[in-house]
Amino acid sequence: MAVIRNFRYDDLDRIAEIVSSSLGEYYPKSLYLEKSHDWEEGFLVGVEGGRVVAMLLGIVQGRFETRILMFAVERSYRKRGIGRELMERFIDLSVMKRVKRISLEVRRSNLEAIRFYEKFGFKNTGVLFMYYSDMEDGLKMAKQL
Repeated sequence: MAVIRNFRYDDLDRIAEIVSSSLGEYYPKSLYLEKSHDWEEGFLVGVEGGRVVAMLLGIVQGRFETRILMFAVERSYRKRGIGRELMERFIDLSVMKRVKRISLEVRRSNLEAIRFYEKFGFKNTGVLFMYYSDMEDGLKMAKQL
């Protein structure tokens, strides 16, 4: 059973590993620290067996929206409910913020993630052409609260 908790500084190296291996993107560690200060409650990690195996980094964007900037679960820990728990917690936090909408971006080819988001009520709201570092298109998705 995973434990969902807020990000801590000593999670930084694991977060960078998970994002790199799961999302195929590299971000400087300073970005995680900077964004962790934007909305501390919105940076969640999933821990199993004392090891960080998943992360969700969200921010408040304006008065009426939260946005998921990064969401990744280590491959060998997928299909165990950790991602679902992270998403449910983030949605609850967004509701408490009284926002009207949650948004995110996802690789157009990541059909598994798209289906996952759709189960939570996210809908495709547009295409982001050549959005990722490898020039793959992204999809914008949003959920109304």
